[in-house]
Amino acid sequence: MKKLIYILLMLFIVSCANKKDVKSILNVNYEQYVLSIENPKIKVNLGKIDKNIILLLHYRIDEQEIKKQLKLNDSLWNDKINYLFGNGFIKKKDEKFIPSIFILDEDTDKDLKKFTDSLGNELSIITVDRLDKIKEATNKIFQSKNYQFDDISFFVLGAVVNDYFQIKNFQNEFIKSFVPQRGEQRFYYALISNEINNNEQPKIYETTFYEYPKFDFITFSLNKFDYNIPTFPTSDLINSFGKKPQVGDSIFQLHLIEEIYKLSTTPDYKPNKNILEGFEKLGITNKYKLKIPLIDSKKLKDLNNICEATKTDLINYFETRQTLFLKKYLNSNFVDEVNYKEWMIWIYKMISAKAIQTLIDKNIIKKGIASPALIVIK
Repeated sequence: MKKLIYILLMLFIVSCANKKDVKSILNVNYEQYVLSIENPKIKVNLGKIDKNIILLLHYRIDEQEIKKQLKLNDSLWNDKINYLFGNGFIKKKDEKFIPSIFILDEDTDKDLKKFTDSLGNELSIITVDRLDKIKEATNKIFQSKNYQFDDISFFVLGAVVNDYFQIKNFQNEFIKSFVPQRGEQRFYYALISNEINNNEQPKIYETTFYEYPKFDFITFSLNKFDYNIPTFPTSDLINSFGKKPQVGDSIFQLHLIEEIYKLSTTPDYKPNKNILEGFEKLGITNKYKLKIPLIDSKKLKDLNNICEATKTDLINYFETRQTLFLKKYLNSNFVDEVNYKEWMIWIYKMISAKAIQTLIDKNIIKKGIASPALIVIK
């Protein structure tokens, strides 16, 4: 009898340990990640309640408990569920709603990081082996400009060779399926636990397009660490560039981009002293030479010529490890919620992020103060 009571007690303790309470779930910081292959300027921003509903469904919290904790009446609950279901963020399985997106929680992130980090270290070797070809292709695109490869290496080896601009090739030649339809648009979406300064958690880079009348300003950075002209805080604009308090930040930021354009296209042009020194201080220039390349919008597709230097090796790398990836996926908690190909996109993002970090550690990518960037002339 005592043995039976002990067994029942242990089962109770284990079940309690495995069950997450609502408050502990909602206390974890999650960042949203959006990836669109065809429309890089897509804007998706779920509200806090929407995200919380998805996370609680991920942990299989009961509907009534969710409504109670989030203070949702039946009408508001139905509105939220209909929106999330209609836009492809949740689905129905066994008469219950569950997420249909990639969610990397604090229970699985360390294991997945260990898995992707080892592959990222290997992937970086492809870039090293093809570095001469990458430089050759880069020089052909920017041959009329006086850029040092080291100064633009982060954007080229990060955003172009290993991440955003390469992902279209990965999508077409490895994933070989449509990007998920969510509402009227097609995009990948993820929620990833992201406690600040936690080095044990996976990192993912984002390529962000900032639109201006005559330019697109593209930055490449870890989420929440985007630091360049479009995101410079007011204090930096004032202290580093001499912005007058009465001038709006966005107006002054556009002025700085126009100054970069003049520096790139007008021989012997020099901005005023404050701007010139600000550029140097915050890493927009190096010894007063631009570190942000400019490219005409019609030639943006030429960046794929740089991708070509590693594309075949990269696709082969993933193809030969298809069984490894499938086994990892099928033995994971992701199976019920997100399909293999969508899971694989985020695995690629995590692997490429580690590859980029390895290239930084080896000093092949030269890291500066400001986030690496590219200006597209419309």
